[in-house]
Amino acid sequence: MEKVEGLMRNLKLSDAERKGLKIPSGGRSKSASADPKAMGKVFSEKPANAEGVANALGRIWCPLRGIHCKKVGENIFLITFYQASGKRKALDEGPWMFGNDPFVIEDFDENKDPEEYEFVSFPIWVRVFKLPLGMMNRETTIALGAEIGEFIEADTDEEGMAYGQYLCIKVRMEITKPLMRGKMVHIGDEGKLKWCPFEYEFLPDFCFTCGKIGHIDKSCTI
Repeated sequence: MEKVEGLMRNLKLSDAERKGLKIPSGGRSKSASADPKAMGKVFSEKPANAEGVANALGRIWCPLRGIHCKKVGENIFLITFYQASGKRKALDEGPWMFGNDPFVIEDFDENKDPEEYEFVSFPIWVRVFKLPLGMMNRETTIALGAEIGEFIEADTDEEGMAYGQYLCIKVRMEITKPLMRGKMVHIGDEGKLKWCPFEYEFLPDFCFTCGKIGHIDKSCTI
């Protein structure tokens, strides 16, 4: 059944509809004193159920006490953590999967409705290969991390160096943008360009047509 709002979308707001309503403080949830919460979305054409999400991810985030999961939109869930450490793990680590589908999580904001959450990014570790050893340091990780997404941290020693087979950078990456396969980097004083390929740890399924996470080839609109 179509909503009244949809049937009357072309009508102008009446004075009664336009007038703002002030909700008494008693009508708002006391979320600050309740168990920690977050919002999550399963990126799949198939419907996901709350019990399945709670069973699959609750044992990872809160192995002792679990989580409660409530469906509040199309594959969108309100998650209540019964361990405070579970919320930190859910927000700071990842990427997370429900089955073979990406599960993107955001912090809970009591002033947003479910459709106002964007679900556009998640943290992920990226390996960068073929860098000269002299460039395997914190400065390089920050510069490369800003190219891939938002730099979070890097696997470096106390002196800021990261000698090894590859450079390891943790970034917050937007799933609305195509995956970067690598980056041309200027090497030495002469600025010689060198291709440095990337590898993503625990990368969810993505589309080989457009390079974006959140759908696969057969669902791509390009």
